[in-house]
Amino acid sequence: MSVKNAEQFLKDALHNPELRAAFEDAKTPQDFFQISESLGYDFSSQDLETVISQHSQGVQIRRRTGIWHWLRTVNWIDRQEAQSQSTP
Repeated sequence: MSVKNAEQFLKDALHNPELRAAFEDAKTPQDFFQISESLGYDFSSQDLETVISQHSQGVQIRRRTGIWHWLRTVNWIDRQEAQSQSTP
């Protein structure tokens, strides 16, 4: 798993509508990562969050960009981490 792999995934997805379409049915983080792994990408939610954080520094106004709904806010990453920490 690596930050570089997560960054490459985002770059590929930016330019490839077919890659983005592969994730249309992803409803959970597990779905998302199963699909990404089946496509040859290997990164964790932390890797993805790191890349997004690095690239969103200084962003003050967010607007709809047409990118996928599950990546627009990345709230599910925070929820997944909170759930894993609260589970004994």
